[in-house]
Amino acid sequence: MAARNRHMRELVKPGDVVIFYVAKKNSKRLGGKFVGAYRVASEWFREDKPLWPDEAREGRVKYPWRTRLEPVKLVADYGELAPRLSFVVDKKRPEAPLIGTPGNYKRPIPRGDAELIINNLK
Repeated sequence: MAARNRHMRELVKPGDVVIFYVAKKNSKRLGGKFVGAYRVASEWFREDKPLWPDEAREGRVKYPWRTRLEPVKLVADYGELAPRLSFVVDKKRPEAPLIGTPGNYKRPIPRGDAELIINNLK
């Protein structure tokens, strides 16, 4: 099975570090920023209670698979880092690798890029 067809639970494992990015849409304060690096601290588990605002509004669970996360560091500006990140190949469209879940076309980002992001988180 190709990596792009694998489910998130197969791609993200305990001990991995995941980096979250907030798109500018609907977020004035954190839009366009990396908002944290978190270590995956558990196996995936199924939860049948609404967690996210859209789930609460709709009264149903849309995202049942969850994992526990431990914060590593929080908040860095993507616009400042994008020119220095090797996974951002098209510097004229730096947002392209952030589209989709997980980002970067479902490929891990290079270790050097992850270290650059984590080192610039405050």
